[in-house]
Amino acid sequence: MSASTRIAIDLAPTPTSLLVERGALTRLGEVLAASGIAVADRRVLLVVDRHVTAFGARAASALAGAHAHVGAYHLDATEACKGLETLDAIWHAALANRLDRRGLLVAIGGGLVGDLAGFAAATYMRGIDLVQVPTTLLAMVDASIGGKTGINLALPGGGLGKNLAGAFWQPRLTVADADTLVSLPARELRAGLAECIKHAVIAGEPRFGQLDADAERLAAGDPAAIDRLIPSSASVKAEIVARDPFERGERAHLNLGHTFGHAIETLPGVELLHGEAVAIGMHAACHCAVACGHLPGSVAERIVGLLSRAGLPVRLGSPVRSGEILRRMAFDKKAEGGRLRLVLPRAIGTVTVEDSVPDAAVASALAAIGAT
Repeated sequence: MSASTRIAIDLAPTPTSLLVERGALTRLGEVLAASGIAVADRRVLLVVDRHVTAFGARAASALAGAHAHVGAYHLDATEACKGLETLDAIWHAALANRLDRRGLLVAIGGGLVGDLAGFAAATYMRGIDLVQVPTTLLAMVDASIGGKTGINLALPGGGLGKNLAGAFWQPRLTVADADTLVSLPARELRAGLAECIKHAVIAGEPRFGQLDADAERLAAGDPAAIDRLIPSSASVKAEIVARDPFERGERAHLNLGHTFGHAIETLPGVELLHGEAVAIGMHAACHCAVACGHLPGSVAERIVGLLSRAGLPVRLGSPVRSGEILRRMAFDKKAEGGRLRLVLPRAIGTVTVEDSVPDAAVASALAAIGAT
């Protein structure tokens, strides 16, 4: 058995934890039982990304070996599918597999699958148990932690609004098995590094320094560097979530790069992964902070340089109109009273939420990432 790290997330009344352990997926029934989650004679529905059906089969075998009654629903993990139609299909798969209020949903895939399965678990029978089994780096260190679930909604005037309907619903356990990362194309792995860099900017030194030192090894998928990174990065989010589970204060810091990023990610024809859009959004946030006089240019260059060394884009690769990005940003969940609320860095280790950023600073930031 490989080294195991358990990160407690002390949330009242629903404490949870993150288990980081290579090979845990093949022992999932045993792992859940050891964490106090009943498996024997329980009805379980796996919600699985079609790209990782082999991992779904591995989980099903492990749970069946622990005497669970296991069914599965497979989905295409695309933003277009992350809506009411797929949510309804998961509910009906739960019914078809005769899940009752004692049922268990297990999400196997990236953050999109976790969001959908989590929202289904939060609402089916007014709430059933959820276990997250993320198979992407981004989901392991960020998306699967903290209980945010959701689906996209169509925006007035066109386009998709990210996660505009959802619920807070904590998983009983999150199981991060880095062996599943072998399924990821290099681009997908690097996309996950954007959230890790975000965490490091928020946490400060020495986390930022360690990630900076490991950047090229991480971009190349070095297992030892990844094994260092996952618990270090995930613990940043876990600590913040434990202090602010419903995003009433500090947890908003985790949106660094996301107001820009979510608007960019949903643009037609851009074809960016979530982490890539966040990386570009972090560049925009850094530039905006410099334009506002909040951040020294040298620090912004250090952050943007790390994003580039990790193999992430920091500028748009195709022409995009600034006005369209701004239109989508206006529908962001974090906007209040029609005003944008941006998370901006002020130093490595310090970020703040700003709701009075000058329009000129936002326009300059959009120009810096290549919008016209």
